[in-house]
Amino acid sequence: MKKVLILMGVLLIPILFIILNNTGRGTVAKDNLVFRDKLSDYNLFKGRIADLVPNDQGFSYELASALFTDYTDKKRVIFLPKGKKMTASDDGLPSFPDGTIIAKTFFYPPGDTVENSRLQLLETRLLIHKDGQWNAATYQWNASQDEAFLLMDSASVPVSFLDDKGVERKTNYIIPSRKDCMACHRQGNHLLPIGPKIRNLNRIIVHDRDSIQQLMLLAKQEALDLKSLNGFSHLPAYDDAGQSTVERARAYLEINCAHCHNPKGTAYMTMLDLRYESPLNETGIWLKQAKIIGRMSTLGEMHMPQKGTTVLHDEGILLIKTYLKTLK
Repeated sequence: MKKVLILMGVLLIPILFIILNNTGRGTVAKDNLVFRDKLSDYNLFKGRIADLVPNDQGFSYELASALFTDYTDKKRVIFLPKGKKMTASDDGLPSFPDGTIIAKTFFYPPGDTVENSRLQLLETRLLIHKDGQWNAATYQWNASQDEAFLLMDSASVPVSFLDDKGVERKTNYIIPSRKDCMACHRQGNHLLPIGPKIRNLNRIIVHDRDSIQQLMLLAKQEALDLKSLNGFSHLPAYDDAGQSTVERARAYLEINCAHCHNPKGTAYMTMLDLRYESPLNETGIWLKQAKIIGRMSTLGEMHMPQKGTTVLHDEGILLIKTYLKTLK
């Protein structure tokens, strides 16, 4: 009888956890705007649209640790309504004024082979903030690379590129649908940006050939309401070998996994909380080491992250394997 009760407890505890944490998890609100058919309709970029030069309301930014997406490069820009600023209050997302547009363009830079000798623009993802609600859409670049068109569903693009080791790879790059966007950007009943948290923006960048603290630059550009850097932390760069394995690994899990694996994310039922700020004993990492590295190292339906990758991130897998060995 005792064994039966223990078994029932093992089975029921996860179910109770899901029920208790599912309170208020209705469907995400429908878009409260109509997305335009072409990227150029937004007039976000000056001159030739493929050059991705932001208009006067656009502010380019870089992240300390960035999402891995099949070894693509990304151009990130926040467009703010004229005279409006973001406001930083803590290490998380800043407050964005209504009318903000966040644009992220995915591309492969020119390679050294005939097949990939030119820049290849793949997609531009937009997050548009209207009436307190974020709306998400993706735009696919055409073959002539002079326009990107609104996607109603996901799309597959054959690509050839060089990875971080200079090895040529080929895959069918997947551009996500709106439903796919919601899977990662959903927190409870809302869509939210993932990357531009203050601690992930809190880094040194090169601007006009000078090194400058990015948050201070945004403040100087009147894009961010910030009086001082005091009180803000910074997310480590997971590709910086000069930092500790533990810090790098937790930063990697934060940007690649924690948007789903947190108490308000779509994978909350896994009882993994991979946010950088979560204490190790509350993350579930120690108990699920084998599953974490197994899902990262497997392609197909079981692969993690589920969205945005079709090839394995060799460097990321090695980092997490090395980190997990420190826990034994």
